[in-house]
Amino acid sequence: MGLPQVAVPEYILTLPSTGEDIKYRPFLVKEEKLLLMAAETKDEVQIVNATRQVIKNCLFTELDVDKLPIFDIEYIFLWLRGKAKGEEIELKVDCPKCESNINIKINIENINVVGIDNHTTKIELTDEVGIVMKYPTIILQTKIEQIQNNDKTAIESLFESIALCIDYIYDKENTYSDKDHTKKEIIEFLESLTDDQFQNISKFFEDMPKVSHKIDITCSNKKEGSKKICGHKETLVLEGLQSFFG
Repeated sequence: MGLPQVAVPEYILTLPSTGEDIKYRPFLVKEEKLLLMAAETKDEVQIVNATRQVIKNCLFTELDVDKLPIFDIEYIFLWLRGKAKGEEIELKVDCPKCESNINIKINIENINVVGIDNHTTKIELTDEVGIVMKYPTIILQTKIEQIQNNDKTAIESLFESIALCIDYIYDKENTYSDKDHTKKEIIEFLESLTDDQFQNISKFFEDMPKVSHKIDITCSNKKEGSKKICGHKETLVLEGLQSFFG
């Protein structure tokens, strides 16, 4: 006789990029084990693969996880973990004034993806020529991080990272897919742009939607050797998954 199965709750989450409702369940112990084993290796590829597998395991809605923007991935992961371990996250942040630790609590229901409403993947370079970008996916983000960790100059890394995120280039008559052109050709195209045109592309990444949360802090710690409470007040902005679980 087989062992009894424990019922797992099912939840609905709205995908930030599309507004689509998806069904999911929280982490189980097997997913927690998978993540811990990957974290112990400190191998970036294994950690990424474990994260992808956990999300795939926990989704009931059919989605191609590898094609989701990284901000969707982070948002889904946040809720998977929140439903498994509690919706309140406890963090320590450093006081900007006295540098001592401040304990804070955040409810995941208050964490959102910001900047999505007014952001576009289409960048007009001239009246006739433009670029359509693609948001970094979990696979693309890994490649970008690998590029940045290679022995290349900062500007070489920047151009290669941007080239990875170009979906296609267009003019009045044709579209030119990244799949039909080499990395060298795309980088040469980027190098042919004016500074203003290149800055418009850079702005795509600067303004890209991200998981974010603002929190007001008041430091109640005492400086070393002092009886006075610091009392520093500030609004901190936490961005990216690492800010909430780092």
